[in-house]
Amino acid sequence: MKDKELVAELLKTSVRTVERIWKEANEQIARGEEVDVSNKKKGRSGRKRVDLGLSRIPTIPLNKRSTMRALALSLNVAYTTLQRRFKWGNIRRHTSSLKPYLKPANKIDRLKFCISMLDQGTLSNAMPTFNEMQNIVHIDEKWFDMTKKKRTYYLLPEETDPERSVQNKNSIGKVMFLCAVTRPRFDADGVTFHGKIGVWAFVKETAAARNSKNRDRGTMEIKSVIVNRDVMREYLCEKVIPAIEVQWPEDDEGIIYIQQDNARTHVLPSDPAFLAAVADTGLDIRLMQQPANSPDMNVLDLGFFSSIQSLTLESAPNTLKELIESVEEAFDNYDVDKLAKVFITLQSILVEVMKDEGGMGYKIPHLNKDRMQREGRLPRALRVDGELYQKTLEIIAGH
Repeated sequence: MKDKELVAELLKTSVRTVERIWKEANEQIARGEEVDVSNKKKGRSGRKRVDLGLSRIPTIPLNKRSTMRALALSLNVAYTTLQRRFKWGNIRRHTSSLKPYLKPANKIDRLKFCISMLDQGTLSNAMPTFNEMQNIVHIDEKWFDMTKKKRTYYLLPEETDPERSVQNKNSIGKVMFLCAVTRPRFDADGVTFHGKIGVWAFVKETAAARNSKNRDRGTMEIKSVIVNRDVMREYLCEKVIPAIEVQWPEDDEGIIYIQQDNARTHVLPSDPAFLAAVADTGLDIRLMQQPANSPDMNVLDLGFFSSIQSLTLESAPNTLKELIESVEEAFDNYDVDKLAKVFITLQSILVEVMKDEGGMGYKIPHLNKDRMQREGRLPRALRVDGELYQKTLEIIAGH
């Protein structure tokens, strides 16, 4: 049966058709005849497809084709007929996500950032190469939720539908975390540095001020902290920098950059407390800003955070303490190889940004990183076409 399914998949037909042809061939062999299973249909036989006028779809406003039923109504065709054409591949589904609005100056800053990520020693080559980004620590904040308003589960037909309840759907328990990662490092024997600097919750423990039905007065409770620049300075100086000092490879004595976005709460590169904390470590740690409105240029927003949130939801935490423990566990157990591949994805996006002249009108390219990693062909750094590099320089110079 497996062979028939494989043949049906290769020929893009049904298993029943394969079985019928196979049976016909065996009967011809049994009768001593020459095997001939060619199609007996003459000419253009069979039902002809009705022209539904699908070429009219681009002329229909997008808000009138956000569902299959709305599109069927606009085309004046049956919903089931249109659904069949969708299965045949005549229509495709696209999910549109809102993206930050980019001004011309934003686009130029994005292009400059892409150029700055290139290895300066390869700029004269026919295809410049990105640097390996081993000295850049990406930091960012993220709200992690205990659950989602809507979740999908797979059940047996006789199973009872699960019930989930909260006091207010708009007040689902959540905690903001500060996360810091850098690119993992490997040698012939395996991982030498996992790249996971740390994850810290913006919370504090306080004693309950009064009695309630849930706890007695004086019981220690976990409360979220309002994140402002003072809090960010405290976490950066007392958590991120000490973690880098402890975990950073001893043989790397170069500059360490901490990349952050342009949120108002973030510490400035010239902040005296930050400079003092760095001086105490003996390391050369500097802050750098990614371009404004560019979450796609941070590996945390690019894919790391969504993975951690998915892993956290699998543990189904019921309290803020369990949520914090789940996030920390998901962070510690995150696959190092996956984190390394996100940095390759980041480099591929920088190429796409250059192709789009600093914009966001691109799709994340599929590089088959898993296959290349299995075959030992995953590159440490991607290359950029020389003509694209020169064109990007011209756009920057002409601004």
